[in-house]
Amino acid sequence: MTMKASKAYIKRMAASLLTEGLEPGRAGMAVGLGIFIGIVPIYGLQTLAAIGLAILFRLNKPLTVAATFINNPVLQPFLVIGSVECGSFLRTGAFHTWHLAGYSVAALRNDLLSWALGSVVLGAIAGALGALVTTIAVALLRPSRPGLRARIGFVNGVFAAAPSFDRGFVRWKMRLDRIFSLLDAEGMGSGTAVDLGCGYGMALCFAAYGQQGRRLAGCDLDRRRIGVSQKALATFDAKVEVCDVRQYQLPQAGLILILDVLQYLSAEEQLALLDRCCRALEPGGKFIFRVHDREHGLRSTLTVLFDRLIFKIGNAPTRPLILSSEQYRTALEAAGMQVRMHRFRNLLPLAHILFIAEKPRPECAP
Repeated sequence: MTMKASKAYIKRMAASLLTEGLEPGRAGMAVGLGIFIGIVPIYGLQTLAAIGLAILFRLNKPLTVAATFINNPVLQPFLVIGSVECGSFLRTGAFHTWHLAGYSVAALRNDLLSWALGSVVLGAIAGALGALVTTIAVALLRPSRPGLRARIGFVNGVFAAAPSFDRGFVRWKMRLDRIFSLLDAEGMGSGTAVDLGCGYGMALCFAAYGQQGRRLAGCDLDRRRIGVSQKALATFDAKVEVCDVRQYQLPQAGLILILDVLQYLSAEEQLALLDRCCRALEPGGKFIFRVHDREHGLRSTLTVLFDRLIFKIGNAPTRPLILSSEQYRTALEAAGMQVRMHRFRNLLPLAHILFIAEKPRPECAP
C-alpha cells in the first residue's frame, strides 16, 4: 500500500469512527455512558470499559471515551466529595461530616463504601443529564435534508402569527419529532389529506407544502389547539373541527394520518377505526399511523411508562392500549391494503412503529 493510499485509508477510518452512531439518541447514550464510567471509581480501567461498552452497544467510541474525561484533575475533587455525600445520605439519611482528627480505618472503610455507592447514583444522574443535553444539541445542530428544511420552514411560517407558547411548541415539535423526517422521506401523496387527532394541524400543514390548494381535514378534542389551527390554516382549503375520532365523518382521501391517538381507544374501537380509514382511502392513497412498539425490550417498557405518565397528566380515563404489530398488520391486510412497517426511535429512547398502508389501484389489485 502506497503512502498516499495509507493516508486515505486512515482518513476514512477516522471519519468512520468520528461519525458512527451520531444520531441524536445514540450520541446522547454515548455521552451518558461515558460520564457514568468517568464518575464511577474504576481508575485505570475507564478507557477500556468505555471502548468495550461502546462496542457492545454500538455507540460512538470516541464520543464515549471523551465523556469519561469528566473525571479530570479540576473536577475530580468535586466528584469524589459529591459521591461521598450522596452515598452517605443514601446509607444514613444524613450528609457526611468531614473531620480529620481521630480518623480511623473503620471510618475510612465506611467512607469508601459511601463513595462507591454514591458514585453510581451520581454517575447515573449526571449521565442522564448529559445524555439529554447531547441528544437535544445534536438534533438541533445536525444538518437535515434541504427538502425537509424547506417543509419545516413552511410550517413555522404558517404558525408565525400564533400565540408565543403555541408557536414555540410547533417549532420544537417539528425539530425534535422524527415523524416529520419519516413522512418527508415517505412522501405525502396528493388528494385530500386527513389527520385524526390533528392537534395544531402541523401534519396537515406539512402535507400541504407545495400543494397550496390541497384540501385538508382533521379533528381533535382539544378546543384550544383546534382554535389555533383554524386561524393558522385560514388561507388554506382546510376544515379542522372539535370531534371525537370515533364519530368523525371521514371524507374520501388520498392521505390519512393517525399519530399517537390509537392508544386512547379500546381494541374493538381501534380495529373499527382502521377499517373505516381503509374504506375512505382512494385507490393509490396512503394510510399512515404511528403506534408504540411492544416488541423492543427495555425501550418498549420505557415507552409504556412514558405513555402512562402522559395519560396521568392528561387525566385520561383509561390506560394506554397498544395492540401487537401482527394484529395491526392483519387488520390492514384484511381490508385489502399493501402494508409496510418501519420501526424507529424518537430522540427519547422510546420505541415506535410507523405503519404505511397503501390501497392498490384497480389495475394493481390481485
